[in-house]
Amino acid sequence: MKRVLVTGATGYLGRYVVKTLNNSGYYIKVLVRDPKKMNQPGHHLAPSIANDVDQVVVGDVTKPDTIKGICEDIDYVFSSVGITRQKEGLSFDDVDYQGNVNLLKEAERSQVDKFMYIHVFINDEWKNHGNLIDAKIRFVNELIESNINHIVIKPTGYFSDLTQFLTMRKRGKIYLLGDGQMKMNPIHGKDLAQFCVQSFAESNRTLDIGGPEVLTYKQIAQLAFDILNKREHIVQIPVGLLKPVSVGLKLFSKHNYGLFRFLMNVMTHDVIAPTYGENKLREYYKDVATRDSIE
Repeated sequence: MKRVLVTGATGYLGRYVVKTLNNSGYYIKVLVRDPKKMNQPGHHLAPSIANDVDQVVVGDVTKPDTIKGICEDIDYVFSSVGITRQKEGLSFDDVDYQGNVNLLKEAERSQVDKFMYIHVFINDEWKNHGNLIDAKIRFVNELIESNINHIVIKPTGYFSDLTQFLTMRKRGKIYLLGDGQMKMNPIHGKDLAQFCVQSFAESNRTLDIGGPEVLTYKQIAQLAFDILNKREHIVQIPVGLLKPVSVGLKLFSKHNYGLFRFLMNVMTHDVIAPTYGENKLREYYKDVATRDSIE
């Protein structure tokens, strides 16, 4: 039985990965900061995982002393560690880069066989990645140079990220950056988890992955209106207005600048990767809308 350490286990993707690993017969060790979250369902319909785990270790990848020996007797490491909301003054460099480096050092020390990292799909036309993506790229470079077999997964985007379209619709309008004609094929956490677990069979590979359907951002917005049975009200923000905002954020908020650059790149370029999975965005939106109506 292969033994897997899962970090980021209480996040959207991490929860589905734990479920899939358990169903596939792996021994599962998780590193979490707050074990209470394991008993609760996650955001965006992600499942609880308390009954799917064999071993729980409380620690923080940004604090090396708390993860010493974490990889002993471990075959594979799975990391989806990263931040979006800024917490405790931590930056992308602190978490997405250095936190994963700290984990990689432990994996090297224990001679782990494989290290899987969840990166993001990057269109070659992106001119300025921003500090969020730069931190991830720096870590990937370290991972590839390591003596551990690496598997880098680069998903286009999660269904959970697109829940924001439903949130905006409830407020009356959906805002799009640009004309909304750029395309992407987002993927459900369950499908992505299945792809990740089966990809442990690979070694020293970088794998792009997306969901089963390609949609424009305008189609995604229209779908949100359709699911909620509301009149369509889409506001398109000209790309020319985005650059001054980007400059302002860079001066006053490095964290928000990184998020904005990522969002700007994604919504003004096609983000299309090889298709995988079965779950469609319409059904996910229906499930989210049903849950919200019950609550």
